[in-house]
Amino acid sequence: MDVGVDLSHASEDFKFASAVAGFGMLLRDSPSKGNLTYAGVMELGEASKGTDRAGYRSQFIDLVRKAEAHVR
Repeated sequence: MDVGVDLSHASEDFKFASAVAGFGMLLRDSPSKGNLTYAGVMELGEASKGTDRAGYRSQFIDLVRKAEAHVR
C-alpha cells in the first residue's frame, strides 16, 4: 500500500528500478508516463547509480542518452 513516502527516502535500488520502469514507459509511449522525460529518467538513474561496480547502471544511462538522441 502506498503510504505517501517521498521518493528521496527510497533505496538506491528502488530509485534505479523506477528509472528503468520509466524508460520502458517512454519507449512504449505509455499514457501512464505522465510528464516523464528522458532527461528525468537519466537524472533519476544518475542519482541512484551507487558504486556500480560492474558498470551496468552506467550502461543503462548511456542507453537512455542514445534513445533520447534518436527521438529528437
